[in-house]
Amino acid sequence: MADPEPRVRQSRPVAIGGALGNAEAAAALRDALDGSGQFVPARRVLDALDWRLAGTKPVGAEHSIRRITAHLVFWQDLYLERLAGAERPSPPHDAAGWPGGDAPRDEREWKALAARFSDGLARATAAIDAATLGTALPRWGGRTRFAAINGIALHNAYHLGQVVQLRRILGAWPPPGGGDSW
Repeated sequence: MADPEPRVRQSRPVAIGGALGNAEAAAALRDALDGSGQFVPARRVLDALDWRLAGTKPVGAEHSIRRITAHLVFWQDLYLERLAGAERPSPPHDAAGWPGGDAPRDEREWKALAARFSDGLARATAAIDAATLGTALPRWGGRTRFAAINGIALHNAYHLGQVVQLRRILGAWPPPGGGDSW
């Protein structure tokens, strides 16, 4: 019979090769969520994108920018709820993590979705506390807070790269303030 309650690992310092302490890990997570020093800041990737372009799916693309953004919001929200202690299961199939259609109904819907992404990004950054990064999340199979926040950062980086590429194809890159050229 399976153990009804997964064993919860004790809080421990986050260490990579024994050289990285919690403060450094927290700083690295903040940079990863923001894109600092690596790519255009995550909060700017959706800036000034016309809502009609956000709903355009170029030939050969699997999803529109709007659909990718809805996917980002879905998973970012789910991880944030788990970080807050909620017992939120993953959907039974990957399709449920891609809510809505390719195109927003109007500009207001697109702006609200982009704002939800930015808000979730701010909440993920606010959830970083160096003292608790090694704390296991009891309702998530013992995964640590560090692993959960790092998962948000990695997932966002992957899909925001897709958004940048779609914006390039659509002729809507860079956003105001510049792109990835220096």
